Amino acid sequence: MMQNEVALDFLLEGFIEDALVEQCRGITINALVQDNRKVRSGDLFIAHQGYNTHGLLYAQDAVAKGVSVVLWDGDLEKRDEILDSISNKVLCIHCENLKFKVGAIASRYYEQPSLSMNTIGVTGTDGKTSIAHFLAQCLDAYDVHCGVLGTLGNGFINDLHPTGLTTVDALLVQKTLSDIQQAGAKHVVMEVSSHGLDQGRVNGVAFTTAVFSNMAADHLDYHGTLDNYAAAKKRLFYTPGLSTAVINLDDEFGRALAKEVRNHVSVWGYSLEKDVTAYKDLADYFVHAQEIKPFENGCHLSVLTPKGEACFDIPLLGRFNVSNALAVLSTLLVSQFSLENAVSSLAAIHSVDGRVEIITEQDKPVVVVDYAHTEQGLSAVCSSIREHFSGQLWCVFGCGGDRDRSKRPLMAKVAEKFADRVIVTTDNPRHENPQDVIDEVMAGFSSTDNVEAIIDRRQAIDVAISNAQPGDVVLLAGKGHETSQIVGDVHIAFDDRRVAREFLSLREEGVLA
Repeated sequence: MMQNEVALDFLLEGFIEDALVEQCRGITINALVQDNRKVRSGDLFIAHQGYNTHGLLYAQDAVAKGVSVVLWDGDLEKRDEILDSISNKVLCIHCENLKFKVGAIASRYYEQPSLSMNTIGVTGTDGKTSIAHFLAQCLDAYDVHCGVLGTLGNGFINDLHPTGLTTVDALLVQKTLSDIQQAGAKHVVMEVSSHGLDQGRVNGVAFTTAVFSNMAADHLDYHGTLDNYAAAKKRLFYTPGLSTAVINLDDEFGRALAKEVRNHVSVWGYSLEKDVTAYKDLADYFVHAQEIKPFENGCHLSVLTPKGEACFDIPLLGRFNVSNALAVLSTLLVSQFSLENAVSSLAAIHSVDGRVEIITEQDKPVVVVDYAHTEQGLSAVCSSIREHFSGQLWCVFGCGGDRDRSKRPLMAKVAEKFADRVIVTTDNPRHENPQDVIDEVMAGFSSTDNVEAIIDRRQAIDVAISNAQPGDVVLLAGKGHETSQIVGDVHIAFDDRRVAREFLSLREEGVLA
């Protein structure tokens, strides 16, 4: 997409003082940029306090490269010195609370792309990626071309461009929405992280529907408390112009959220419960299961909706995936799908990379790769495996370094509850000593009789697959779709799925016992 040339006064009016708007008249800018390494002549350089550093520290370099305007906010030790050095070369404009206005400014620059699409935001601790991708699959199935922004990448369902973040920065959010809209999308589904909400990355996105999956302790290293984490998630449901909320009523926080937001949006509540009478005051419409029957490769469902009752199979394992499917079904009905078309598309969905991804070979253990990295997520996938398989469960997992330490012993308790054998190993250690992380996980076991600690993740997978018997299940939890392991600041190639297939193949050749 070509860059837009936009009048600066139009871009900033309403975001800065009126007197400053007058200074902008007659000036046009070619692009919005926050990274001084990417600036070009005629750009607007945006400088505010980031997570680690302040953009003004890079403003002099940006001006040297030809930017036309510096839009800034915040305080730092050398602020006046920096501004004095560049204000005689370019226009410097102060914008109060700039970080939280960038998204709206960028939306205006890109001609408000989210207004031209049915824009769906999905938030919650677990299930965001699955719900978003199932939705995109279903919407694409009926030739309405659906874009996706999330953990696995941004773009279209069969052409995703990885970013390394669930929710990218505000400028890239708007540019991606514009690209998707220009490519003909009628719908877009966006995973919305708590970080993204807290930092204003989705400000300026005109969501039509917001979906909530569930709440569990996560990212407390960033948010500090569970209340702060919950408050960040809640912001999605107060997006200006939001018309509908799709909320999991089986979740305690979900019920409180539904009750709170029902006075300003239409609430669709979904539940695994057959009788939702107890929830009658929490939602305007209900989508809930009348029957759930697991079978080897999926679940048979009977579901009651405002548009009637339907019976169908989904090729997914576990009650948590049934819950995800009900979230998708609700959102499709909100998006004016007929019940027949919604059910038909749901019956044809396929699992998402690294989310209960099953690797099977005849007469060998079943391997399940899943992204579960929270207590709740691990519990959900383990209980699902128990519902669908009768053999022993081997659970291989670790916890990420430089992340919430409080969940480490809690995940151990879950593994101990569900698994017959547990191997605790390294996840992404980042800047922590892997042994220290493992020790904190091990502290959560009441007994270590069936637990082994193996620092090297490859070796841990080897031990599990080589010792499990045909009919057993080896769960590799925590990394899912990831194709690298983060050690310090270095990304080392490592894919649980590739390693699992390698060791399954070695068994076949008789190399392993």
